[in-house]
Amino acid sequence: MQLEVAGLISGYGKVTVLHGVDLKASSGEIVVVLGPNGAGKTTLMKTIAGHLPATGGTATLGGHHLAGLAPQQVARLGVGYVPQDHNVFRELTVRDNLRVASLAFPDAAQRTDGVFDRFPILAERASQRAATLSGGERQTLAVSCALIAEPKVLLLDEPTAGLAPLFVGQMVRWVSSLAAEGMAVVWVVEQSPEKILAASARACLLEGGRSTAELDSGELLAPGHLQELLLEGRDKTPPPRPSDTETTSRAEKPT
Repeated sequence: MQLEVAGLISGYGKVTVLHGVDLKASSGEIVVVLGPNGAGKTTLMKTIAGHLPATGGTATLGGHHLAGLAPQQVARLGVGYVPQDHNVFRELTVRDNLRVASLAFPDAAQRTDGVFDRFPILAERASQRAATLSGGERQTLAVSCALIAEPKVLLLDEPTAGLAPLFVGQMVRWVSSLAAEGMAVVWVVEQSPEKILAASARACLLEGGRSTAELDSGELLAPGHLQELLLEGRDKTPPPRPSDTETTSRAEKPT
């Protein structure tokens, strides 16, 4: 099973953020998406998942076209999406978050129990509101909710941002095990990407809403290469126009 994005164009209202992005992720591999702030990484994830309309290009999963579908339809085709923020119901308990995620499945109870078997810490926190969890626990819950549907592709938008190194390592190991079981993973990362790159196959670089390079992750881990590449991308990314700033202030600013 392969996710394939070709020439994808998307944005917010009249503001185009993605100007033609290409990306591929096959079963069993982790592909990292890198780029400076404002490059369009979050916009790419939202567009693939159906939360933003594509105005050009294509996105397919196993030959099924995703562009133009509602988020629920994209999810049913096998795409799991974990946004960086607002990815759990903070006032619901851990158990109720998992119940909501599993409502569409007749074996909902078994799926919830499966999460608790995999993550005993979530079982211990089952009756706690999600708002009371630590950052790492909350992200574990968010990813678990996406996995309830047993997706073929998992889209992760900076799931380790702001987390302690211990949780970053745990998340990388967990996601690596999912890839080893055959899942395709697209992982957006901006802060301290070295651990994620070490577990991934390839990296896609976005600059100014365009995919400008696809590189072997091992190559990026060479001393100084990653920093040099991202600094070059930041220098090349044009500043937002006043109209862009005004528009994105009324919607979620792309990252």
